[in-house]
Amino acid sequence: MSEREGAPAASGRPWAVLAAVVAAVVLVGAVVGVSVAGLVPAGKAEPEPEGRQRVARLEGHELAATIRVVSQNVFHDLDRADTEHDMSRIFARGGVDVVAWQEAHTEHFVALHPRYRAQGWRTAYFDQAKGSQGDAISWRSDRFALVSRDAWPMHPGAGPRATQRPFAARWVTTVLLRHRESGLTVRVVNTHVNHFIETGQRFRRNINARYAKTHLAWLAERWDTWSGDVVVGTGDYNFDHADDRDARPRGGITREFEGRAVSSYEALGLAGVKPTLAGRWVDYVFLAQRTVDEGRAQLAAHRSLGGFRSDHRPLQATVRLYR
Repeated sequence: MSEREGAPAASGRPWAVLAAVVAAVVLVGAVVGVSVAGLVPAGKAEPEPEGRQRVARLEGHELAATIRVVSQNVFHDLDRADTEHDMSRIFARGGVDVVAWQEAHTEHFVALHPRYRAQGWRTAYFDQAKGSQGDAISWRSDRFALVSRDAWPMHPGAGPRATQRPFAARWVTTVLLRHRESGLTVRVVNTHVNHFIETGQRFRRNINARYAKTHLAWLAERWDTWSGDVVVGTGDYNFDHADDRDARPRGGITREFEGRAVSSYEALGLAGVKPTLAGRWVDYVFLAQRTVDEGRAQLAAHRSLGGFRSDHRPLQATVRLYR
């Protein structure tokens, strides 16, 4: 506790009064079983803030299932131990059904996955498409069956002669999964948009941003065309949601995807959701607008996850599926 700035001390003995007040608060905390810091149960760590924006279920639709989808940039510079730590931490989370990865082309990620396959996870690596391996997609095999998979090239890479921040070729990867219990099909569309593309609320004037705009425009045109009862988008888009929402730059996510796809940030807000990278919300989970309008699915809650070695915090979204 502290006195209001500028308030006079009582009885001319501020420290004595302050000590008495603190002692009283501690005593009350001990009696009722709470800690003074944050008023959480005594002996327990303060829970990490998370988004808990729960929305009511859709009226007139039968709830078929609730799934959790995670989008996570692995960070290609992690060593084997840190890669294993992050993979295990995500795969061990209760209730997680689908994980869409970016930068998962490292030898560590590929070498480690067989152990998770033995734990009931399957992963599409897209090895047949050079450059697309980083955008892998995993799912729980007891909850989903693979129907199909595919990958599309977005643009080539660029080296140091073309840009200050070189980048690899970019791809969009996708799997069509059948939810075993409900029979509904879920399309997962995953991608990794170029880095070094924004400056505050605007696009940079470089090849990174020009290619990124082309990438976003391609996605925007296809949200209405993907097959599947439910279409979910995931990825590292490297443009902050708050900046994009406020400035609505031409060629940006909000303007391109308007009426075509809605992110969890747009549907549920940012309150309680920690930024996913260096103070910015750049990792996304979307639902195709058609999926929402038809009452097939609903974004129910989201949060970013802590305790990972990657430079990104994973974004987890809870999605309700309806018949």
